Amino acid sequence: MGRLNYIKDIHWNELSFDRLYQALERRIIEIPNRIRWQLPTLLKRRNKENLKSFRNIHLGERCFILANGPSLKLMDLSHLKDEYTIGMNRIYLNQKKMGFLPTYIVVSDVKIQIRQFYSELEKVTTTKFFNWNGRKYFNTENDIIYFRQTFQPEFSDDFAAGVWGGHSVTNVCIQLAYFMGFKQVVLIGKDHSYIEQGVPGQMVKSTGKEKNHFIDGYYKAGMKWKIPDYKGEELAYLMAKEFFEKSGREIIDATVGGKLDIFRKVSFKGLF
Repeated sequence: MGRLNYIKDIHWNELSFDRLYQALERRIIEIPNRIRWQLPTLLKRRNKENLKSFRNIHLGERCFILANGPSLKLMDLSHLKDEYTIGMNRIYLNQKKMGFLPTYIVVSDVKIQIRQFYSELEKVTTTKFFNWNGRKYFNTENDIIYFRQTFQPEFSDDFAAGVWGGHSVTNVCIQLAYFMGFKQVVLIGKDHSYIEQGVPGQMVKSTGKEKNHFIDGYYKAGMKWKIPDYKGEELAYLMAKEFFEKSGREIIDATVGGKLDIFRKVSFKGLF
């Protein structure tokens, strides 16, 4: 039902040529990558074994998913130093302020994140889960675990087999947390409120002055980023919420001032 509501709620002015072209481009690029994912190469076998080793590794425990919103600047993240944490994209830029690197870092967007920041990402020293389609940008194999991102709009309980992107890397992180067995997942920094407006999925050239992240200058002038698809994200979060609750687990939202209203809101300070 959620998928039908999402489709019915899409307005014609949201279906730009650029958005349709990007969707087609992603699917064409996916063909050879899907074939290579299925081939019994040494990299593929080793990678699949690595992925499977994380199933239920944190069964019954709690983790925090760190999005990249500006609300992180309002939080004392030192509380998380001894917690299990899943960060995303360029969260490593906040290492000095936080006093730690997340236990895991996830990057799913090849065109925006991996292509523009691969040299930084390669140097990050924590367990990294990156989109299989971006593997050509990296020289190392041993410290990067690749996952396959699919176009099937569903919540995956088997991260090793494939995972829907859900219009946001946050959704990929949630599915990874489920796969790892976490009983409670706490979202922080998920502001869900970019200042700039536009067609969902529209590619934007950065001015270098956007205020949508935990640091100024997250994107340098001339770099590219995309207008969020909030409706698509919310569909994915509703599916995740339902899946967690059916399994006796929970996703809660401790983002300071966040605009996402899918998950139960809690006080970050109250969690400690």
